[in-house]
Amino acid sequence: MWRIASQAYAKTIKYTERIADTSLLKSYLQSYVCIKNGHSDEAIAILARRPQGGVYQPFPYLDYLEGIAHLNKLDLNAGAYFNRFLQATKGVNFVKDAYLHLGWISLLKGDKAGYTAFAAKAVNNGYTYMEKDKQAKSEAASGTPTIDLLKARLLFDGGYLSRALQILDDKKATDYTNSKDKTELNYRLGRIYDDLGKDDQALAAYQQTINEGKNLKYYFAANAAVQMGKVYERRKNIAKAKEAFNTAIAMKNHEFESSIESQAKAGLKRLAN
Repeated sequence: MWRIASQAYAKTIKYTERIADTSLLKSYLQSYVCIKNGHSDEAIAILARRPQGGVYQPFPYLDYLEGIAHLNKLDLNAGAYFNRFLQATKGVNFVKDAYLHLGWISLLKGDKAGYTAFAAKAVNNGYTYMEKDKQAKSEAASGTPTIDLLKARLLFDGGYLSRALQILDDKKATDYTNSKDKTELNYRLGRIYDDLGKDDQALAAYQQTINEGKNLKYYFAANAAVQMGKVYERRKNIAKAKEAFNTAIAMKNHEFESSIESQAKAGLKRLAN
């Protein structure tokens, strides 16, 4: 949901270059930071050339990462990687999230029954020690996602901004029947415009997200306020940035509350210096 700062991406890639290519740790660190920063094609290339063979310990998490990278470009063959991960993992983390992703693949293939079956597995299997799995369980339990919003979300996460925008460009909030989808449409548009450097359109979409979603349990409105604060901070509009960060802090009882609040407080702290 949140990208690592691009400096962290550049530094990680630079420092891991000196690790030997025979190291699975290198494949893991580089692919992870690529995926977190919307460099999906790069992640896929790194994972495809990772060292393999009997001398290496199994590392099922890399199959999970490979599935994420492929699905973020809407490659529906991503299911093979999630299945491989689920068959091989001895751990307790990312199981719910892998099932949710398999559900999304079914949905994108037009198989609603398949989605429902995988969503039930995401609810009932695995554990919720990690935020990712908690969120996967919550999403799996809260009904079928709307396909164009799901596609835009995945493409945005993958760094395919113009493809994501293409899907939502002609959409209006009135095209959707419930408040969650209306709010999510504006949130997704805000994030895409923001990453494309279209600040004015991003700010307008973030404001719509806040107006529509401030009383909902979803993270969209509160995170839109944080992102809005960051846009104003970049523009050196200190008053507006503070206002946006405080708006985020004032919103309660939503997903990722403590994480979003700490981001907003960090923003206020930066502005105080």
